[in-house]
Amino acid sequence: MAFQFRTPGGERTTNALLTLFWGGLLCFFGVRFWSTEARGLSGWMFLVLGVPLLLSGVFLWRRQSWARWPAVAILGLLVTLQGWAWATQGFDLWRTFLLIALGWTAVDVFRLFSPMELAIAAAEENGLGDPDKPMTSLVLLLRRPRFLDPNGLARYAESAWGGSFRVRADADSDSKTPDEADARWVGGRSPLLFVHSPDGLFMVHNHDQPYFEDSGRLASRLPDLRLRRVIEDNRAWLAVDLLKPARATIAPETHYAILGKLIAALAGPDCQAIYRPETQQFNHWDDSLEEKLRGPDALELFSHPTQLPVIEVPDDDPRMKAAVAEARQRWPEFVSAFQNRAGEYFSVKAPIRSAGHTEFIWIHVDALDGDTVRGRLGNDPVDLGHLKEGDAVTVPLGEVNDWAFLQAGQPIGMFTVSVLQAVQQEAVGRPDSYDSAPR
Repeated sequence: MAFQFRTPGGERTTNALLTLFWGGLLCFFGVRFWSTEARGLSGWMFLVLGVPLLLSGVFLWRRQSWARWPAVAILGLLVTLQGWAWATQGFDLWRTFLLIALGWTAVDVFRLFSPMELAIAAAEENGLGDPDKPMTSLVLLLRRPRFLDPNGLARYAESAWGGSFRVRADADSDSKTPDEADARWVGGRSPLLFVHSPDGLFMVHNHDQPYFEDSGRLASRLPDLRLRRVIEDNRAWLAVDLLKPARATIAPETHYAILGKLIAALAGPDCQAIYRPETQQFNHWDDSLEEKLRGPDALELFSHPTQLPVIEVPDDDPRMKAAVAEARQRWPEFVSAFQNRAGEYFSVKAPIRSAGHTEFIWIHVDALDGDTVRGRLGNDPVDLGHLKEGDAVTVPLGEVNDWAFLQAGQPIGMFTVSVLQAVQQEAVGRPDSYDSAPR
């Protein structure tokens, strides 16, 4: 691999330079004392400490996490020697300065050059948190917080991707580095954990707080009552972000297929919804989504909603008024087709009231009895007490505001659907629609 000259970045540059400085200073005194017969032994001691410290500085510049160990050991020894001299020989301003400077360098080198810190730095360079770069991520919204540690995450990764994943602690000092292509390891701690596999480096979030910071305000602006309930009840979230792909030439769909397998392994009965931040797409969680997530096209799950949206539209919306008027004007078409069985899947939409709430729901029609329509709920309500999909209901004919059926495979009716889709798209398309996410 060609040598690339680049700074470690931020504080790491300062600490790498300081390590190089201290190592170079020791080597300078070592050579100088070694050439003096009276101080030859001292010269050798300075060189024994200075050369490895100088080399450690070089490898720290190259962002090698293992290099922090010899650097911290030598700097710690120098701090100990200065402290002993300070204690036995009394206060000295220069000795005190060296004690503080060496100690500060040792602490910062240990902290900033850990494998996890270097992984975060690499992720930032590859676009983490960059609002102008789409985030390759999948999020699970949860009803309650989860416990997740590196050991548990390693088992999930093995289940999702195969192979054996070891738990890597900050104290690891073996030869494997975070960017080794074939390494399989897990590290960090909640709420931020890392998974490295042959496919790349991933960050796993495990937060015990709502995904959206101002969830109350956001929920109040959402026209979809189902999604509003999800946001209101959300208490925690898990996410898998792609930080650094192993090969930049892979198509984004492939990246999502990799993320999807791990998300499927992490999913459970506490999941409310799955969210794609890049496109602000939601789908209500259903166990059937696990199979899609494990398939070759994980993004397919956003094309087929598991729950029909329940869109709230103002009563005075002119588009909705026109759609309802057209549906009622053409109602005889529905009656004629239903009576002559000139189609299938006959449904009407009407308000259903229960537990002090009202929702407009599609109803599979069983019979038309004069001024009433009898049928079964076509989907689960959001908040109508004990009512659920398939329950029998009866509604006055005068309250029907839409109808639909299939004729020769083509849908007839559905006058209000386009209005609902427009209202939903207007809400999602606003610049501030989901602007309060915590990351």
